[in-house]
Amino acid sequence: MGWFERMVIKEDRRSVKLLLGTVLATSYNGYDAGVIVAIIADQQFIDYYKIDPTRSGLFAIIPWATTAVSYLFFGPVLASWLGRLWALRLAICIMFVGVVVQVVPNTFGVLILGRLITGLGFGIVYISSNLYISECSPTKLRGSFVGFLSQFGYQLGTLIAFWTGYGMSFYRSPYNIAWRVSNLIQIPIGLIFITISFWYPESPRWLLERYPEQPEKALKRLAWLRNGAPTDDHVANEFHELVASREFRKRFTPGYIGIFKDKGMRKRLLYGIFAMSLQQFGGIAAVTVYAVLIYQSLGWNAGGQALAINGIQSVLQLLIVFVNTVTVDRFGRRGLLLTGFTIQSAALLILSSLTTSFPNNDNRSAAIAEVAMLFIVGLTYCFSNGPIAPTVATEIFPGHIRERAFGISAIGQAASLIALTQPWPTFTAQVGPRSYWLLFSLNMTALIAVYFILPETKGVSLERMNAIFGGIDHVAAAEEEEETQKREAGLVSQALEKVKTNESHVKDERVENVEKA
Repeated sequence: MGWFERMVIKEDRRSVKLLLGTVLATSYNGYDAGVIVAIIADQQFIDYYKIDPTRSGLFAIIPWATTAVSYLFFGPVLASWLGRLWALRLAICIMFVGVVVQVVPNTFGVLILGRLITGLGFGIVYISSNLYISECSPTKLRGSFVGFLSQFGYQLGTLIAFWTGYGMSFYRSPYNIAWRVSNLIQIPIGLIFITISFWYPESPRWLLERYPEQPEKALKRLAWLRNGAPTDDHVANEFHELVASREFRKRFTPGYIGIFKDKGMRKRLLYGIFAMSLQQFGGIAAVTVYAVLIYQSLGWNAGGQALAINGIQSVLQLLIVFVNTVTVDRFGRRGLLLTGFTIQSAALLILSSLTTSFPNNDNRSAAIAEVAMLFIVGLTYCFSNGPIAPTVATEIFPGHIRERAFGISAIGQAASLIALTQPWPTFTAQVGPRSYWLLFSLNMTALIAVYFILPETKGVSLERMNAIFGGIDHVAAAEEEEETQKREAGLVSQALEKVKTNESHVKDERVENVEKA
């Protein structure tokens, strides 16, 4: 028996392998976002496009305009119509087009067009991949699976991107090869995922929603995922929950209308938007996207120091994701979020105090401490609000509205990111070292909000999540209706039998009376 068989029980092995392969899709997203950090610090790129703070902010943030559109419409619709896997494949192909448009010799306007195309695919990948893994993962591991997919995959991509950018930063040519090659290297990652995805099963929950008249399709895929036979207890019990929940939900309106028609779903949508906004509310994107520029501004600007520091941080952030993987389904979503925002707030308080006290970066010890605080913020994010936000937002909605509700919820992420990241270069240029006080106050606000607002969702199956938010447990309700129908059928049958028996007795009495006469 190998190490994998010793670590993972039989029922979960195929799901784990599925997760590890799907990580490539989010790694592609991570690379695309991470390589921008190196590109906007490349002097040839800056000279070629005449980059100033306004253009730098636009280049970094403009993909989120189309990403938001994908969150709201294209991602949910394609994931619903085509299935999770085909939506993923199509999205990565869209990103290929965007990358090619960016690297060919062009004007700044064409570069922005390429970024917009890439952002469109980015949003579809994010929606489809998180839905896919959330629906395929075992209930007891769902938090760690979604967190690992969204954060480990993303960090793996950024790690490759940062070190690629660092290596290419030493290469100079009149054709701007460094930043162009750095951008193109992400394409093989997407190609590998598309290839292996054809050996993966579609989400059984999506199959049941899409083909309710053919439940055997969903049962077959579920049995494969759980590494068992359709008749095995663990497979049959889970499939019963899927079917019972769907049968009960048939009375509800699906899609966008279903979200806004039902008061309970409108309230739950606010929870989803809140959860997703937490991911970027603390300003992590501003710190990450402009990390190299921030390190340079703190005095680490000799040679490739800033890029190297960023690369080291990316390695540590990749490893720290495992803290989330092993704790989120044990200690819960709330516990990790509260811990994360507490640590980030403390680190940003120290950072803000140091940058305010030493605005000219003339104290080497203070500069080292400032970098350490930025490391702590980034590392904490990777086990708390980074992976937990999509975990919560993918698990709290019922199947008939899940894609679209998750997409709308993700707008909270995009809005928080755009609001903080786009103006950040201009804001820091005007405010200077005191700008980090804003991030400190935002993290403190998030900490208080999580404590008072967010419910715990660990250990609850997707089909029974309704009860957490004060609604009807769809599975229990369906089972109760089934029992009621059985009792009603039994009473009707019993009554009919009695009627037949009485009629038979009356008939027999009449026959006896006739014979006596």
